[in-house]
Amino acid sequence: MDTTVPIIDSGKNFTPLFFYTDFLKKLAGFYKVNKNEEVKFRLFEKGDNEIFNSSYRIDPISIPLFLSIIEQLSKFHKKPLELLLHNNNATLNVLEFLFRANFFQTINSSNGETGTRIMKYDANYLGAFLGTEIRKEHIVRSYRKEDYNNVDFNQTDEILLRDQVNSLTSYNVQVHFKELLFDNENTINNHNAYIDILSELITNGVIHSQSTTYAMMFVDKHQTKFSISDNGIGLKNSLSSKTSFPFYYQKNELRESTSVKLEHVDQYFIDNLLDIFEILFYSSLKERKGLFDLMINVVIKSDGYFRLHTDNCQIIISNRIFKYISSLNEFREEILDVHNLFELGKIDNESFKRHILEKKNLIKNQFIKIIKSTAKYYSEETRFSSIRFYNVKFKGVHIEVEIPN
Repeated sequence: MDTTVPIIDSGKNFTPLFFYTDFLKKLAGFYKVNKNEEVKFRLFEKGDNEIFNSSYRIDPISIPLFLSIIEQLSKFHKKPLELLLHNNNATLNVLEFLFRANFFQTINSSNGETGTRIMKYDANYLGAFLGTEIRKEHIVRSYRKEDYNNVDFNQTDEILLRDQVNSLTSYNVQVHFKELLFDNENTINNHNAYIDILSELITNGVIHSQSTTYAMMFVDKHQTKFSISDNGIGLKNSLSSKTSFPFYYQKNELRESTSVKLEHVDQYFIDNLLDIFEILFYSSLKERKGLFDLMINVVIKSDGYFRLHTDNCQIIISNRIFKYISSLNEFREEILDVHNLFELGKIDNESFKRHILEKKNLIKNQFIKIIKSTAKYYSEETRFSSIRFYNVKFKGVHIEVEIPN
């Protein structure tokens, strides 16, 4: 009996949607039958069988998702997991792409280089390639606390810690992604904003997720796509672990101001959905640009798609709800203006508090409208719904973005 779990199925593109709907289901099925037995993976479904009747494809932005789940499982089993490889006419293109995209170095780096030992494989299969070149920027990146040698993560000054990590991350993000952002008319004009936001999101992952944060950006003639993924404590636990909040936000404020009921959907899934909107709402009030601002830049300023997943739920934001998102953007600009005026000393503390609370109430009401609208038009048909619920839990925070050229 074959006890290995195939990763890329023949004839199916390994996309983020395939990852959530098929691959995670296969993994869950394995553990349901085999309990705590160590899982083994086969990169290509049929291996050396049916070579001329098989074909394999992988969407580059699914790689960070896969790395996150493998890191989670390798921690569970307390050892690198076995990965079986095959090098033949059917597998060669994908195998070579993964090799040149730094995938194998990332899953098994034991020499102090960027990466972690989360899988083991026979390196003899990595050769006899076609010589296909990929852009040097099209490689998967990993960000870990261990990479920040000069930062004391145990220091009590959270602001200083964030500034130190963000400063180093910002430099790396520019080196890693700036050239790709310049290749798309929809991102080139906002490339500085994207760099700031990506730096902030990766900084959050490094400081709070308690795991590796993986990121990859890929550009082709049609679009720019990127994903950021970690298997850390997740959105809800990240908020819950905070000991204090700024005066303009109360813990679970948005959740307690609205309610959602979906037919045939368990309350657990609805709570998961509200966790996502809660963190977006909190992000929309802060002085630093972050998750909320990424959504706005992608959807409003770049006419793209923004997907955010945690645990069992994913939301997909696009210009289909433009009227709501456009208003959110306007309120967010006003909130940032108030923060900037206060930091520059152009308004006093009382004026700052009054204005920020006024803007907070406006943007909160708009969020409530969006929650009700997305719930109203929820459909189990994933192609048409802005909400997706999955039966298999995938912990952490997982962001995917698609921006048309």
